[in-house]
Amino acid sequence: MAEEEKRQIARTLKQEYDEKQARLRNLEQQKRAVEASLRRAAFTAAQLDEMPEDVRTYRAVGKAYFLQPKSAIMGHLEEAVRGSDGELKKLSSSREALAKAADSLRGELTEVVASLRRG
Repeated sequence: MAEEEKRQIARTLKQEYDEKQARLRNLEQQKRAVEASLRRAAFTAAQLDEMPEDVRTYRAVGKAYFLQPKSAIMGHLEEAVRGSDGELKKLSSSREALAKAADSLRGELTEVVASLRRG
C-alpha cells in the first residue's frame, strides 16, 4: 500500500474516531440531563409524600401551573421516574456500543500510524 493511501486511511479513521467521541460526549450530556430530571422528580415526590392527601397541589406544565390532586401529581412523578430509568438504560447500552466502536477505531488508527512510521 502506498504511503499516501495510508495517510488517507489514517485521516478517514481519525475523522470517524472524532465523530464517535463527539457522540459519546453528547450521550454523556443526555445522561446527566436525565439523571438531573430523575433526582428532581424523586425529590419532589419525597416532599409531597410527607404532605396530607387533601393538600392543594399544583403541577407545572411549561410556564403554567394547574391545580391537581396529590395522587395525580404523584402518579405523574412515578411515571417520570420510570421513564427516566428506561432512558438511562438505553443511554448506557448505546454508550457501551459506541465506546466499543471507538476503541476499535482507535486500534485501527494506531496500526495505520505505526505502519506509516515504519515505512
